[in-house]
Amino acid sequence: MAKETSTTIISQGAKLKGDFNLMAKLHIEGEIEGTVNSSTQISVGKSGLVKGEIVCSKFILNGKFEGKIECDVLEIINGGVLNGEIIIKDLIIEKGGIFEGNSTLKKKDASKKS
Repeated sequence: MAKETSTTIISQGAKLKGDFNLMAKLHIEGEIEGTVNSSTQISVGKSGLVKGEIVCSKFILNGKFEGKIECDVLEIINGGVLNGEIIIKDLIIEKGGIFEGNSTLKKKDASKKS
């Protein structure tokens, strides 16, 4: 089993289709179509394209994404294009990042009292 500190890389030119479950970080420069679940971070590089559903703790987008994302932190950086539905706690969109779709805020942890 991969350590949470390791990173799986899908390189440019690679095209994968299916359901993926990861304990390690994932960096995508190629294309993925399907469902990706990660207990840590997923990032999509400039040449990356993802279509489908993502569940992770942090998602960083510099490429293109179409579909549904559920995560705690979503960051769309300059050049990133997201078209779809998001369920998030925190959203960061840099100048030059694009988000088109619907968003829903996750409720903060109810067990933590102010």
